[in-house]
Amino acid sequence: MAPRGRRVLAIAVLALFTTACGSPSPSPSAVASPISSPPPASSGPSAAPSGRPSASPTPSTVAGPIASSGSIAVLAGDGSLSVVDVDGTATTLDDTADGRYGFPTWSPDGSQIAAVRSDGTTGAVVVFDAPGRAAAGGLPTVIFAKPDATPFYLYWTPDGTSVSFLVTEKEVLSLRLAPADGSAPIDGGGDGSIVRSGNPFYYDWLAGDRLFAHIGTGAEAYLGEIGLDGKLGTGLDAPGDFRSAVVSPDHALISFVRGAIGGPGEVVVSGRDGSNEHSMTVYGQTALVFDPKSSTVGSIAASNQGDQAGFPLGPLRLIDGPSGDVRTLVDGMVVSFWWSPDGKTIAALRVQPSIGSATPSGAPTDAGTEVRLIFVDVASGKTLSQPIVQPGERFVSALLAYFDQYALSHRLWAPDSSSILMPEVGDDGRTRLVVRHPDGSDPISLDGEIGFWSP
Repeated sequence: MAPRGRRVLAIAVLALFTTACGSPSPSPSAVASPISSPPPASSGPSAAPSGRPSASPTPSTVAGPIASSGSIAVLAGDGSLSVVDVDGTATTLDDTADGRYGFPTWSPDGSQIAAVRSDGTTGAVVVFDAPGRAAAGGLPTVIFAKPDATPFYLYWTPDGTSVSFLVTEKEVLSLRLAPADGSAPIDGGGDGSIVRSGNPFYYDWLAGDRLFAHIGTGAEAYLGEIGLDGKLGTGLDAPGDFRSAVVSPDHALISFVRGAIGGPGEVVVSGRDGSNEHSMTVYGQTALVFDPKSSTVGSIAASNQGDQAGFPLGPLRLIDGPSGDVRTLVDGMVVSFWWSPDGKTIAALRVQPSIGSATPSGAPTDAGTEVRLIFVDVASGKTLSQPIVQPGERFVSALLAYFDQYALSHRLWAPDSSSILMPEVGDDGRTRLVVRHPDGSDPISLDGEIGFWSP
């Protein structure tokens, strides 16, 4: 692409991320995003200690099943929370009488849903029993509530017995744990509640008792393993621009960025002990996500020094863990991507020139940009479909900018890999939750501003 064309597209991408990327690290919003200190309480999730869920189903308006299995936890524009079954039937978990909810997240076995709730003054983390369980329909269990504390990003422990979450208290960011059954003091005063403090903070689970984390920025940053007692392992040298470091599905491999801040870096994939290391060169902030079924890592970042932005932006490339082979799957200005659960398909958001908007010289016009959701077959590299989409503002500001961390804890793909959920703004200006299929078949529209699938 010509330099002017890249500049035009860069402006479009920056406009897309204006709300999300005002600083180099993530911050929570009305929908609970990771990973740094929150803005004012008016836009951050918090919670009241009680709720009035309703188990009454709402008649479906969906023609045909959404997927073959699973359920969707849906967050409405008003902050209420519901669950939509595969036939489209919605069951309200809680309205907004006691506060607005943030992003809901499912337990690993799909039996419970955790979320942050805000009444504007107090923050809490609550856990619902999923519809269909014997205990479903009752009040949620409050597992954390403390004045002057703002909890946000939630990530279940691998065994599903506890919820880990980030919380800001008196401008200090900490990673906390709370048992999902509410058996610990809800003010977080119990033993082992605080794992570690640091700002910013990204992490993935290595096992039930260990984390792989990237904490802080610059020369003082730590990248390595952390025990639940907060003890640091041997840190990896020269952690690069701050983003998530990730763990392979079998917990045998790790992937991270190494290199000078703002300069050339390397996406590294290796054994946990550093063995069998492979790498590829990147520039600036880099997002990494492992294939859920293999040891392949997907990555987006600038491929040239002059193409860096304040967030991961660039071609989507894959690096194979065992061999180190690298290939480009989606070129251009990719801003995010999601692996399907079976690892066969990737859905990537790319900003590009609008078809028919180029000048005779081949450069795009200033107004000629569009966002496409590109479905790609991973094995062949074939593009399956690429609909034009207009992502919703809440999705952009609270999830899209930090999609690599959310990919670990919140599922946009259906469990059967048949579709992905994309919050989109319609012609009427209203955001709806749209079910998009890789083959480009007719999408299904659901009420709600964002939603996440059960396992």
